[in-house]
This record gives sequence, C-alpha cells and structure tokens, in this order.
Amino acid sequence: MRILAVVNQKGGCGKTTTAIHLASCLAAAGQRTVLVDLDPQGHATLGLGAAAPARDASLARVLSRSGLEEDAVPITGILVEVAENLSLAPSGAELAELEPELARVPGGEERLAEHLVALTGRADRVVIDGPPSLGLLTLNALMAAHEIVVPVEPSLYSMHGLVRLMELVDLLAKRRRRAARIRILVNAFDGRSNFARQTLEEIRSRFPELALETVVRSSVRVREAAARGLPVGRYASQAPIAEDYRALAAEIERSAAVEADDSARVSPAQGLAVSQEGLYLSRSDVAPEDVLVAGDFNSWVPDAGILLEKHEDGSWTKFLPLQPGRYEYKLVVGGRWIVDPLNPNQVVNSVGTRNSVLDV
Repeated sequence: MRILAVVNQKGGCGKTTTAIHLASCLAAAGQRTVLVDLDPQGHATLGLGAAAPARDASLARVLSRSGLEEDAVPITGILVEVAENLSLAPSGAELAELEPELARVPGGEERLAEHLVALTGRADRVVIDGPPSLGLLTLNALMAAHEIVVPVEPSLYSMHGLVRLMELVDLLAKRRRRAARIRILVNAFDGRSNFARQTLEEIRSRFPELALETVVRSSVRVREAAARGLPVGRYASQAPIAEDYRALAAEIERSAAVEADDSARVSPAQGLAVSQEGLYLSRSDVAPEDVLVAGDFNSWVPDAGILLEKHEDGSWTKFLPLQPGRYEYKLVVGGRWIVDPLNPNQVVNSVGTRNSVLDV
C-alpha cells in the first residue's frame, strides 16, 4: 500500500482538486484507492458528490480514539464507495474541533498513520487531502505519507509556502527515520502568461529532482465538474485538463515502479502491520511493556519471540518473524486482553470470545 499526501498550507492552490483527480485517475487505472478527506472544510467529500457525514461516521470519529482503545472506530467502518475502485473517508467541520485535542495527547501527530494500517491489503493507494494550514492535521498527513505532492500555482506566495513546507518535511524526516519523497506539481498553469512560464522555469531550475514533468493547466471544466460532484474525467473525459490529470497519475505511478515495492508494505505508522517477513508493531505514546502481542504464533505467551527496538525519539518497534500462514492473536494492553481494534478480521474462539486474524 502506498500513501500519498497532497499538502500545501496555502489555500487556493488546487490542493483538493488535485487530490480528487489524482485519486480518481488511480482508481480508473485499476488501483484500489481510498481518498482521505483531512480538511475540515470537507471539500473533497463535496467534490465527489458525497453527503456530509454524520459525526459518528466521519473521519473525526475515527481519529478521536487511539487504535488501542476498545471503542475505536476503524477507518474501514466509515468508507463510502463513490466509484469503481474508489472509496472516500469523509469529513466535515468536526475535524477542526478535533485538532486541539490531538495537540494534547502523546502521538497525536501520528493518529492518522496508525489508523491507515487497517487498510493494508484492502487498498493499493491512499490519497490524503490535507488542510490549508500547518497544524496537527497537516502533520498527521505528512507523518503518514510515503510521498508528498505539493501543488503550487505560479505565484510568489506559492514559492514562499513551498520552501517553508520543505523545511518542515526535512525536520519530520529526522523524527520518523524515513524521508517521504516530495513531488512539486505546477497547477493552474496558463502558458500565455510570461510570469507563469518564468515561474515554471524557476521551479524546475531550483528543484530539478522534485518538480514533476506534468503541468496541470487552468480550466473552467474543473469548476463545472465540481459543481456536479464529479471528477473532470467523468464529466468531460476528452478535455485537455482531464488528460493532464491522467498524465499526473501515470507519472506518479512510473516513479513508484522504480522504487522497491516492499519498502511501502510495512507502514512506519503506529499500529500493527504485516509484511512478507512478519509482524510489526510500532508506537510512541505508550511504553512497550504496556502493549504486548500474543497468538498461536507464540503459544499465546505475551511477547514471546518478539524483538524490541527502541528509537532515539522515544518510540519503539516490535518485530516477530512469521512463516506464511493464517494466525489468530490478541493484544494485551495494560493487562487487558483485547482484539485488535484496527483489524476487522475476527473469529469466535473456543471459549466464546473473539480473536483477531491475520494472514501472512
């Protein structure tokens, strides 16, 4: 699973439009895609023709709880199918109320990454539409992403915001022990403008390895499609702007093919993830002795056979090598045996309670 965050703290740069159309084009190309609306304005939700969600069925409800809490709502429980291969995690204004709460809890900036682990094996691509700010919600998007797409329109203010965002990403890379790749997308481009052409040349000159070859042109077709709750590829599939977005998705997919696929299979998120090698559990908000793993892979002895690595920033990762197969397990949190709240795959065990199930 590959996670792409579309982020720019400056409003009006085409961030939400880019997220909607990138996700739609990836889905049209056959990738199982989830669009995560992380903007309290809920414009991605509206732009795909979805109704504003009830509070209990919104992304805010998911992010309001850590994945280790028994009443946590998994992100899989709120997804709305909006097209073939395309699902939406909807949101609304309640996300703005959640941001101060996330700022007060340990690991609040990694809450989204923790919950996206539940999409492993169910989605090929996740596209996050971040808010136009540099608050905790944007930090959640950046901490979760393998790749960051930064839409910029040809303007002085966009260039300034781009530099600030790149500085923040560099700082976060030191904390997460893995650098997300930044891709700069020149958006709303008008080739008739000398200033627009000069700005494009400057971006490609200053950031030759980061600037995407694809340039998205300005078009009224995008606004017309948004008014109908449709991506432009479904509203006017032959329009030049639709070709631009298909080219964007294709270029991003080509870059993904160059990278080793296995590097994206193990999420750096807080939460439990599965790879071909085994089981990973990473957290930063609790001590490692407070979250144990027990299952038929270690004779139901909590943390038996687990390898623990502590990191300089106070976070930690547990790893258990596993052979291919199907396993039942539980988490032991603060002495309580619970099913994994982020894993909907469960079975009834011999004593009538439930175990979580994973496939390696």
